[in-house]
Amino acid sequence: MNRIALMILAALMLTSCGASRKVVQKPVQTYVQPGSDLLKAPDTIRVWAMGESTSEMTARKKAVVSANSELAMVLNSVVASTIESYSLESSHNDDVVTREYFSSKTSMAAKAALVGARVVYDHWEPINAQGMYTCYVVLEVTADDFMKTLMESMADAQSKKVKVDEELLREHLLKSINAGK
Repeated sequence: MNRIALMILAALMLTSCGASRKVVQKPVQTYVQPGSDLLKAPDTIRVWAMGESTSEMTARKKAVVSANSELAMVLNSVVASTIESYSLESSHNDDVVTREYFSSKTSMAAKAALVGARVVYDHWEPINAQGMYTCYVVLEVTADDFMKTLMESMADAQSKKVKVDEELLREHLLKSINAGK
């Protein structure tokens, strides 16, 4: 019995020690997602998202919700870096009240900017024979729109005794927006 097992094992080892097989390399296929070329725009925050569903409208809603959450994360990051760099360079960088004021006003402006975000690309396509659809969406918030919303929210800065250098703030906002591109 042991002999038979050894002979089978030896036969398997001898057959597997043959010449190496040639590996056929397949060409690499690339696919550019629709709308992804629109992401790089100067002085603009743009995000791309997609949604899939059996309904075109549901696929679009999923894509817009996903894009809104991505835009919220990007805006929070931009706002945080803008506040930090502005407060370090401005003359009142030690004032805790000023930092808290800017923090609250910029977060309010970010929420308002999310509501006012524009859809710059909206495309759907069927993905298979079972009736599934994919929707691609690109949302944007421009620096001008965000600054306008921010300055409107800071209309009470004089009464709070907070000095706002609009040009310096705009400069830091643009740096923060363009830093990720």
